[in-house]
This record gives sequence, C-alpha cells and structure tokens, in this order.
Amino acid sequence: MAAEGIKGATATEGGVVELPHPLRRTVEHVYLTDSGGTPLVHLSRTLPSDKDPDLVASMFTAIQNFMDDSFHSMGIGDVRSIEMGDRHHVAFGRGHALLFYVVYRGRESNHLEQRVIHFVHDVENRFASVLRDWNGDMDRIVPIRDYLAREWSLSPREVRVAALVGYQVRAGRD
Repeated sequence: MAAEGIKGATATEGGVVELPHPLRRTVEHVYLTDSGGTPLVHLSRTLPSDKDPDLVASMFTAIQNFMDDSFHSMGIGDVRSIEMGDRHHVAFGRGHALLFYVVYRGRESNHLEQRVIHFVHDVENRFASVLRDWNGDMDRIVPIRDYLAREWSLSPREVRVAALVGYQVRAGRD
C-alpha cells in the first residue's frame, strides 16, 4: 500500500481535485542498493528530478552507514528513519546483502518503517539466487525491480536508461 490514511478532496469548476491530507502517507520514491551502496533499483511516483537517482541512493547509503556506526558506538541501534523538511521522511531497511530506502510524504509512520525493515529481508529471501550470483548485469535485476514496482505501486525510472543511451551516442561522436 503506497498511500495510507484519509483522503481529502475539494470541488472546483473542473471537477473534484484530491488534496493531500495531513494524515495521509504517500510513498514517492523507493531505492534499492547492494550493501556497498551500488544502486540496483529506483522507482518513483513523480517526474524525474535534476538529481541523479543513483547519486541519491548512494548518499542514503553513506548517511545510513555513518549514522549506524556513530550510534552503535554510543550503544544505540540502527537508524530506522530520518525526517526531511516539514513532511518528508526516509525509512531505512538493512538486510544482509541489500539496503532499501523509502521516501514518503506525510506523518511519520512506525508501521511503514517496520514494513521497510521486513520488506528488505523478504526481497533477499525471495531473490536469493539472483543476488548470490549477480555479476553486475542489470538485466538480472529486472525481476526484483518488477516485484518492488508491484509491491509499492510505483513505476520504474526508464529515464536513466534513455539518458545513458544519449550519453553513449554523444560519446561515440567525439
């Protein structure tokens, strides 16, 4: 379930427009990386931004690793989430081989944080053979990407592939 809570709406000349309700949680992005921070999957509800999703995923990995290391030395457990701005949060899930990040808008949700933690272990168990034998070929990650897209009701970001093809064409001309 990508959105939780109560929906709001208002009538306009053009019809009824859904408004974000303060109690509603909307998942906007999910990122999956390997334990070293190599980006594997990015799914998004929104249009592409000017920020490279691979860079964002690697940044989340660095933040999570730094915070976990820092807080473990103080006797505190793993970081489960961070808040960004007024209503955005990032929930962190750490498995043995994968790291999973969910960016959502709305009120903080312990339920969603727990779902993220359990979900990363589910992905590792469900796709153990793919992950164990993965050699860097992104085509082998497609079943994982499709599973995440179904479970989180989000779309894969194909823009990165198109941008990469454009880059290769430009690089070939020089």
